[in-house]
Amino acid sequence: MAAANAPITMKEVLTLPSIGISPQFITFTNVTMESDKYICVRETAPQNSVVIVDMNMPNQPLRRPITADSALMNPNSRILALKAQLPGTTQDHLQIFNIEMKTKMKSYQMPEQIVFWKWITPKMLGLVTQSSCYHWSIEGDSEPVKMFERTANLASNQIINYRCDPSEKWLVLIGIAPGSPERQQLVKGNMQLFSVEQQRSQALEAHAAAFAQFKVPGNENPSTLISFATKTFNAGQITSKLHVIELGAQPGKPSFSKKQADLFFPPDFADDFPVAMQISHKYNLIYVITKLGLLFVYDLETAAAVYRNRISPDPIFLTSEASTVGGFYAINRRGQVLLATVNEATIVPFVSGQLNNLELAVNLAKRGNLPGAENLVVQRFQELFAQTKYKEAAELAAESPQGILRTPDTVAKFQSVPVQAGQTPPLLQYFGTLLTRGKLNAFESLELSRLVVNQNKKNLLENWLAEDKLECSEELGDLVKVGYTPDYLFLLQTILRTDPQGAVNFALMMSQMEGGCPVDYNTITDLFLQRNLIREATAFLLDVLKPNLPEHAFLQTKVLEINLVTFPNVADAILANGMFSHYDRPRIAQLCEKAGLYIRALQYIEAAAKTGQIKEVERVTRESNFYDAEKTKNFLMEAKLPDARPLINVCDRFGFVGDLTHYLYTNNMLRYIEGYVQKVNPGNAPLVVGQLLDDECPEDFIKGLILSVRSLLPVEPLVDECEKRNRLRLLTQFLEHLVSEGSQDVHVHNALVKAFMTADLPHELIELLEKIVLQNSAFSGNFNLQNLLILTAIKADPSRVMDYINRLDNFDGPAVGEVAVEAQLYEEAYAIFKKFNLNVQAVNVLLDNIRSIDRAVEFAFRVEEDAVWSQVAKAQLREGLVSDAIESFIRADDATQFHEVIRAAEEADVYHDLVKYLLMVRQKAKEPKVDSELIFAYAKIDRLSEIEEFILMPNVANLQLVGDRLFDDALYEAAKIIFAFISNWAKLACTLVKLKQFQGAVDAARKANSAKTWKEVCFACVDAEEFRLAQMCGLNIIVQVDDLEEVSEYYQNRGYFNELISLMESGLGLERAHMGIFTELGVLYARYRYEKLMEHIKLFSTRLNIPKLIRACDEQQHWKELTYLYIQYDEFDNAAATVMNHSPEAWDHMQFKDIVVKAGHLLLVKPYMVAVQSNNVSAVNEALNQIYVEEEDYDRLRESIDLHDNFDQIGLAQKIEKHELLEMRRVAAYIYKKAGRWKQSIALSKKDNLYKDAMETASQSGDRELAEELLVYFIEKGKKECFASCLFVCYDLVRPDVALELAWMNNMIDFAFPYLLQFIREYTGKVDELVKDKLEAQKEVKAKEQEEKDVIAQQNMYAQLLPLALPAPPMPGMGGPGMPGGFVPPQMGGMGMPPMSQFGMPPMGNY
Repeated sequence: MAAANAPITMKEVLTLPSIGISPQFITFTNVTMESDKYICVRETAPQNSVVIVDMNMPNQPLRRPITADSALMNPNSRILALKAQLPGTTQDHLQIFNIEMKTKMKSYQMPEQIVFWKWITPKMLGLVTQSSCYHWSIEGDSEPVKMFERTANLASNQIINYRCDPSEKWLVLIGIAPGSPERQQLVKGNMQLFSVEQQRSQALEAHAAAFAQFKVPGNENPSTLISFATKTFNAGQITSKLHVIELGAQPGKPSFSKKQADLFFPPDFADDFPVAMQISHKYNLIYVITKLGLLFVYDLETAAAVYRNRISPDPIFLTSEASTVGGFYAINRRGQVLLATVNEATIVPFVSGQLNNLELAVNLAKRGNLPGAENLVVQRFQELFAQTKYKEAAELAAESPQGILRTPDTVAKFQSVPVQAGQTPPLLQYFGTLLTRGKLNAFESLELSRLVVNQNKKNLLENWLAEDKLECSEELGDLVKVGYTPDYLFLLQTILRTDPQGAVNFALMMSQMEGGCPVDYNTITDLFLQRNLIREATAFLLDVLKPNLPEHAFLQTKVLEINLVTFPNVADAILANGMFSHYDRPRIAQLCEKAGLYIRALQYIEAAAKTGQIKEVERVTRESNFYDAEKTKNFLMEAKLPDARPLINVCDRFGFVGDLTHYLYTNNMLRYIEGYVQKVNPGNAPLVVGQLLDDECPEDFIKGLILSVRSLLPVEPLVDECEKRNRLRLLTQFLEHLVSEGSQDVHVHNALVKAFMTADLPHELIELLEKIVLQNSAFSGNFNLQNLLILTAIKADPSRVMDYINRLDNFDGPAVGEVAVEAQLYEEAYAIFKKFNLNVQAVNVLLDNIRSIDRAVEFAFRVEEDAVWSQVAKAQLREGLVSDAIESFIRADDATQFHEVIRAAEEADVYHDLVKYLLMVRQKAKEPKVDSELIFAYAKIDRLSEIEEFILMPNVANLQLVGDRLFDDALYEAAKIIFAFISNWAKLACTLVKLKQFQGAVDAARKANSAKTWKEVCFACVDAEEFRLAQMCGLNIIVQVDDLEEVSEYYQNRGYFNELISLMESGLGLERAHMGIFTELGVLYARYRYEKLMEHIKLFSTRLNIPKLIRACDEQQHWKELTYLYIQYDEFDNAAATVMNHSPEAWDHMQFKDIVVKAGHLLLVKPYMVAVQSNNVSAVNEALNQIYVEEEDYDRLRESIDLHDNFDQIGLAQKIEKHELLEMRRVAAYIYKKAGRWKQSIALSKKDNLYKDAMETASQSGDRELAEELLVYFIEKGKKECFASCLFVCYDLVRPDVALELAWMNNMIDFAFPYLLQFIREYTGKVDELVKDKLEAQKEVKAKEQEEKDVIAQQNMYAQLLPLALPAPPMPGMGGPGMPGGFVPPQMGGMGMPPMSQFGMPPMGNY
């Protein structure tokens, strides 16, 4: 069927690879599509991310760096659900984000792992675990609620779908599992149906299912239906069904009767199965989609099949309903996103024409308002009207597709029906039916209104108008306007209940009425707001407030208020549009601030500042978080307000302290600088000082500012700010003041030191500190001063440092030691670390700085700390002292550096030491690397027994890798132990080959049973001349076609021809012997044992690769065998050429004759065949006949046919009956005649105008019907002479009455007269003969009677006179040989006719 005429249209909407999605992520676990709005793809490379494809903008995907195990986009809105497994647990962490608002809505930690999840409604997530199903609402703070436990039939199933019906009263869970053992390739489908109200489950077999709502006639409430597709294998039979059943039938109401239909899978799709089902609620069609891309379409109401086709060559793994178009989306493994839709122009004609289902065609047309059934609908309407079934006719007209019956003619037709007493007029029935279906068109509205107005029931008009059932028109207005004032407020309230958008339209219509709107705008707005119809109220106000009038200030404020509270983005758009200018700006600004509309809040600040509301500006800048700080700061600076507090608020809160200071200083607002530092934020004083220094502020002001803050001032950042600007001396007075006050802050002292050092007075500082610290003053034990003294000495006078170290005890040993290291005072640093028992740091100084491993070892022996020995060991390892390092690591009991130790030990070949180290490490850690290396070390030092003991004990060695490494290093005995233990027979066989243990290698190869292993062992045995073992291996190789030639070449290259032949001969008896073995043996015979070649060819000709063997025989010049092979291969030309080119060796008389015949070279042996044709051999006869046909020698051909009948007569006749030569075609007719096929012979003769042959054939057939048919043919052709001749030739067959009738009816009496005369003459002669015979018979009777009397008399006389022995006298009429008294038959003419005179008979000839 052409795609344009198909009832379902397929188109490619998108390919995921085209928008950057890698094919590896186009899978069921990575791609989700919860609706026709979004596709969500989870990527894990090159980085973890989630790609969101908006189907309205598919070529602009949104990619976000998100790590998750699964991602689902909400069916309706930009809400993303994420699932990720918590590391090290089986729990899943769930999160829901609003992408538009950039906020997290909910999160939950699921105690069970979720195996499948899905949005079952826009507000609800369905979560499926291994045991249960949960529902999680996105509203509120609720946690997932358990709905039911999974049934046993879904155990170990892969869950592929979970759904609920629109009422959320029915749930269905779908899973798939491997097929039954009898047919594993057919995947099994299982379904669990759960009733929420009854809290009961039912387990069924199904692959796909979907819910639908359907209105059963006579039931005002829709019925809930479930459709599911099954494909099962039972008792060797595959059954595929579609079921549609009603769930929870309503008592006392008409119910939906259960339907089922077959799913017809083509033979090529026997193991295909449904993976998805979608139901088009627009057309009530069921779509069943299979894994291999088949689409089945069925009608929901009747389960009638509508269509089947393959929609994708690649497997489909995901589908989603396309609700707006009544179709579905499908995604296949190639990444194609396909959209299937109903072809509205062709589906109805297809169902009515192709399927011949008129009822379904009409229902589809009515249901989907589709074209194609117009004639059927009109015909059905007329039938119902003729049967006076006006109600049914009215319903059909109301539902007619595309309103083809909603015309004035239909109204007139109902008007013309006479009204019966006591019955509802048919016209009112019609209008009533239309009103229940929807809105009336303009003509129908006018006609119905006329009826109502005439009956003075205008209140009905109000209700219908309020319900938007009537289409307004000028004529309708003219009809009802006289004396009628509607209650507009009532009408608006009524419309609001059912159609909010219709209410908006009605309100706008009122606003445009002449004389003004009958209802106040504010009242209308309140009506909408009372029902929380914010959008509708906004739409109304935006339309009526377009003039931007001052009197609408209240309504302008109102529309902005309601949207700032509920839909801030709408309010922002209104403000940005600038359509209003009379609203309450301060009020709206406050709301903008609360709503987070930064730009609008800034506008408010600007407005307040410009109107002098400084306090309000100060409050907003201090309290609000919803303004743009940068823009606000710039505005306030430009505004130059007399009060700097708003600017101070902004700059302090958002980190613009430098800008603030610069502004205040340059504008001579020094008191605000003091106030900010002293009262607002003293912690920012360093930044203020830094900026003032940059602005070249006088030092007196800065010093005064610093001293005014004193202890509240953070010293370290202040020092940094001054030091960056090389103004540290500025702080000397401040720092000395703090020290004099007894400050113990190390930063104060450090800063003071820096100040002294900046002033370049280190020695003076040292002298001062010695007096304080070393002369038993109150500060002698001061921690900071001791630090300061040693540090100053390190930098100014290193010679004093060792003395200070020995004399002082209360300083920061670790920190000072590090400073000493940095100053390259390594012995001093070593002394400090040793004094403070910082042994690791001490030994590091010895190793890294002093570089004395010997001192480090001595130190390690003295302190005996593991950490120290570890450092020593690492240093020894770096220096290449591997054995010493290993000993140190063992002393340290340190197993952390085993990778480096192993590498170094292998490079130094100290495997004995390595064994000791690895045994220690094994006590600490269970590492595969350690155990593997230990085995290798044992092998290197030839301790094989330890290897055997080790692998028998629990270990984590990677034995496979160890074995491979041992093999690569030629440690074959150790490798043999490993491979035997892990049963790696292939590697064991290779190892035994290396060890020359060939019998064991063969046994191992037999267990490995791989072609590669067999070849390795076989070739090794060949090289070792172990031919018996090699043959055992070879028999397992040559059964593989691809390996046979390699084995053969290996033997031949080494000259082992006899052994190879023996191997191949043994292979002939194998169960898996194939053509290659027989062929290869033939090739070997051709090369090395010629005497066996012919016997082999004749025995196994059907199992040989003849072309290959032909090449071998040709190369080896075995012409007789070559000829035989050519004959077997039907190459007779080559066979003949071979015999002729090599006749001494290849000649065989009978064989050559057969070859020549089969090769088509018959002319060469024609004389021979003519000589032997007398034997009447079929092959010879047919060959000669073929030659005669080719030579067009029809005389010899006829002679051959007459003399030799052993050939395919009919075949020859059929071959030459269309020959271009007439005589050849005569021969064909002749053959048909000889074969008794009279009709075919006559037809052929008639075709070639060989009328004489046709007549003779008809006469010889003896078939009266054929003869009379020939007469009719001659009459039809106007061949009068032939008609007369045929009567003569077929005289004995033609009935006289038929001949006369034909002649009389066709005005041919003259040409029938000879036949008539002959017939009369014949029958007259017969009558004369009969009369004559009768008279003679009478005479004979009388004579006989007389003779009898005479005899009796003579007997009486002779009885007395003669002896009894005399013979009786002869009887009268019984003559002798001449029979003078006997009967002489009359002379007959030719062809059984009496002699005729020559008159009236035309000569015979060819016509």
